[in-house]
Amino acid sequence: MRNYKWAQGTFKTVLVILTGVILDSLFGLPSWAVQSFAPDSNNKRLAPANQSKELQERLARLEPAEPIQMNDLPSRVEMEKFYPSDRIHPAEIIRKGTSIPFKVIKEDPEYVRPVYDKRWHSTYSGGRWSYIPLRMYYALHRLFPAYDIGLSEQYTFQGDVGITFPFFQHDTKLDLYMVVFQTSVNKVYTLGNQVVVAGKPKRNGVEVITITTADLHPSNKKEMLLVQLTTAPGDELDDALIPYVEPDFWLKQKQKSRGN
Repeated sequence: MRNYKWAQGTFKTVLVILTGVILDSLFGLPSWAVQSFAPDSNNKRLAPANQSKELQERLARLEPAEPIQMNDLPSRVEMEKFYPSDRIHPAEIIRKGTSIPFKVIKEDPEYVRPVYDKRWHSTYSGGRWSYIPLRMYYALHRLFPAYDIGLSEQYTFQGDVGITFPFFQHDTKLDLYMVVFQTSVNKVYTLGNQVVVAGKPKRNGVEVITITTADLHPSNKKEMLLVQLTTAPGDELDDALIPYVEPDFWLKQKQKSRGN
């Protein structure tokens, strides 16, 4: 029995050491940063077994189960199966497409994207935003479209982009929101399944703009909308994919709730 207890204690100690090494390699954290979770520390909040379980769960929220290479998020890979089949260069859309109105609902020209946000910690909101591949994806891009079609989706989206902004719901139209970092938006154009957001690149800043889906006329509604962030002449800076949703989305939802 003594040997069993000794082995059990040794395993927990090794687990804590390995945890410190992993966190140090991921975040550059010194070993003292995880000492509060050690079985022999003065931390009385959790029993040793629960401390180990908590650390294992937090690590699982940080990285894939296996050491794999991910060139893109699985969700993006799935959406690319419905990539618009008829595509033209953004410069052609600027010349031949339709210029559509947009509203700026948030603008902070001095905004600096943080290296790390407290919401991305593995203990915040159950680790909803702590997954490292997700954080890398958002760091690599500067254009993020979203619809206002669910409170949970809004909450997750705003945590991912690291800023908050108002969402509006309309009975007769649906807005497409676009968070744009480090670009001053001047014009928005559309043609087929493409939307071009043209602007001037800049070092810092963030803008949140909206367009209404009633101004979009995709040539194939079963395919994705390709939203492209470009310079004024049409040089692409970033892109994003999002499904097309009809303008009467909220009206249909209300009709369903009434049993119509």
